[in-house]
Amino acid sequence: MDTKTHGFHQARGAGIRRLIAGTALALLALAGPAAAQAPAQAPGKTIAFGSWELVCQTQGCAIAQRSVRAVILYGFNTSTGVLVMQVRLPPDAPEGRPVAIRTHKTGTMLHLRVTGCEKTFCVASAAPDKMDQVIALFAKEDGVTLGYQLAQQMQLEVFSLAGFPRALEELRKHAPKK
Repeated sequence: MDTKTHGFHQARGAGIRRLIAGTALALLALAGPAAAQAPAQAPGKTIAFGSWELVCQTQGCAIAQRSVRAVILYGFNTSTGVLVMQVRLPPDAPEGRPVAIRTHKTGTMLHLRVTGCEKTFCVASAAPDKMDQVIALFAKEDGVTLGYQLAQQMQLEVFSLAGFPRALEELRKHAPKK
């Protein structure tokens, strides 16, 4: 790889890491159901686990992965301390519209719905009572495809699940104290 191409890949990787960190911070900053509580480690720490990153700030920790325009995040609910999963979509995703996640190996479908939008993103969340099933499914798979609607077009984005079990294990070490 020549120096020019190497520099491009380094800059692109740094940009993606900043974007994931920013998105994870948005998750952590929410006062809503998927916000995380304070971590047991120094703020600003980011650790990569395969395709996933653990991002910890003073508000808490989350694991995240960004595809083209969407982000999948896991964090702890601030009021209940329960582990939750959110999908962040572009802000022009229509509220109330379905979001589907299809696993690559088994073809299992997870059905979510866009439940709300902020200025910079829209949210679809897994049901809290289904989290154990979602986690078990993600842990056995190597990837998922996310499908959602923007305007009159269907968007498909692929997420690798490489490193997901290890990232989740590390996130659980930073669960809120009861």
